[in-house]
Amino acid sequence: MPIPPAAILNLLQGGYPVDVVLRLCVHSINGIQSRFGSGARARQADPEFYQLIDKLRSIQQSGDLGLRVRKTGDQTATMVVFSKKPDATVEAARGDVRALLGLDPKAEEFSVVYGSVAMHDKEIAILTRSMLEILLDLSSYIEVPAASASEQRTFPTPAPEVANGVPVAPLIKILSSNKSPGDAFAAVPYRQDWYWIDDKDFASKRLFSFIMFLFTLTESGDKQGAPIITVPVG
Repeated sequence: MPIPPAAILNLLQGGYPVDVVLRLCVHSINGIQSRFGSGARARQADPEFYQLIDKLRSIQQSGDLGLRVRKTGDQTATMVVFSKKPDATVEAARGDVRALLGLDPKAEEFSVVYGSVAMHDKEIAILTRSMLEILLDLSSYIEVPAASASEQRTFPTPAPEVANGVPVAPLIKILSSNKSPGDAFAAVPYRQDWYWIDDKDFASKRLFSFIMFLFTLTESGDKQGAPIITVPVG
């Protein structure tokens, strides 16, 4: 099952970097697509996607991203709340996010739903990924041995992604060699090769640990109401 959009918002509130979370867990936001690296569905991210996560990251780093839960009867709504008096930089970032997502610039609340297309300009549609899709995407970052690709045992490693003329850092680096690695955080042998994460690669180590945590978000439970994002205007 896909990770619920409300769980994505909780991750952001918990301090996980919005750019990492959205690149890893989301196919699209209001039709703006992220990268996906697996098989026939492989695609590059839309240029607007990296603009969007850059603006959201600046808002998150400012501390202007808050979360509260509101319960009405049997319905539970998760709300993202921004401060009423942001500085000029944060206010500009908010405006850019609204423009990129095609949101009503005067609306104070935006419903968050699971889906690929928003029904109107007061709704944010997030198409989230399942754990299987997340693992398939991450598999595209594996450094595939040249022989395995030439013998058509698997797909070759895709070319590095470039956004707005700038190389995009991979979410994770999984190296390969025909010899056992000497300084690995995690390593597994497969056929005649070894695949591992370098113990000095903190970003990849952190993401690997985060993936283990993500499995808890796909556990079944009670259905929740649609979360609401509140953006004060004025």
